[in-house]
Amino acid sequence: MKKIFTILGVSAAMFASAQTNLFAGSDFNDWAAFQSSLGFALKSGEQSVDGGVGGTGALKITDNTSTSNIYVMTANKNMNTAGINYITVKFKGVSGGISFNAGDKFFNVPANTTSDVTLSAATQNAYTGSINASDWITVTLDLTGVSWDTNSFSIKLQKSSTNALFVDDIKGTATLAVGDVNGTKANLVKNTVVANELIFGQAANVSVINMAGQVVKTAEVKENTRLDVSNLTKGTYIVTATVNGKAVSQKVIKK
Repeated sequence: MKKIFTILGVSAAMFASAQTNLFAGSDFNDWAAFQSSLGFALKSGEQSVDGGVGGTGALKITDNTSTSNIYVMTANKNMNTAGINYITVKFKGVSGGISFNAGDKFFNVPANTTSDVTLSAATQNAYTGSINASDWITVTLDLTGVSWDTNSFSIKLQKSSTNALFVDDIKGTATLAVGDVNGTKANLVKNTVVANELIFGQAANVSVINMAGQVVKTAEVKENTRLDVSNLTKGTYIVTATVNGKAVSQKVIKK
């Protein structure tokens, strides 16, 4: 299930691609299938039969009482990584320190994450990121540069951490799923058909994404500032950001 936020006040066409379970049982509705995908025993984690999105199954991450950082789970069997560029994971609850491994790369959650976030690969696991989400959020891993020679996915937990975190729907996808639907009033990009510059109506850290799902430009912008996109080829792009604590996206056309 994908939660899509928008900055448009009217409905428009959606750009999306099908998502599939990253590994057998990664929607946690078949616990035996999930266990069959694991290479090592589950640590500080347990089955929740109804803690998932819409009351479905989930993985519940519990306290790590040990004095070592741990792998909660490592899936290295029954993997579905062919052709994917992103991994999305649903979270609800609280974690004291969480990070991920995907293939040969590391991914770190920012401290006190309360809303949807997209992560780029890091040089090592930090374990200092935390989640505090009263409702479901989506953590997206941008797999740019990831090699699947190490064909595994892991959730890792900080030592001596307090956790009550529900995990659901670990999915792989070829492209980011973004779109334009009714609801959010934030005015992120003022000009949706552009020649050389994007004009912003909100201060934010923004990403510009092409139709292949690749991040082609990132920047920190202020209200009423301009971002040079003259080097981008003609075509359709998606601009994403977090505005007022909510993930928003807008389609723009580069002439």
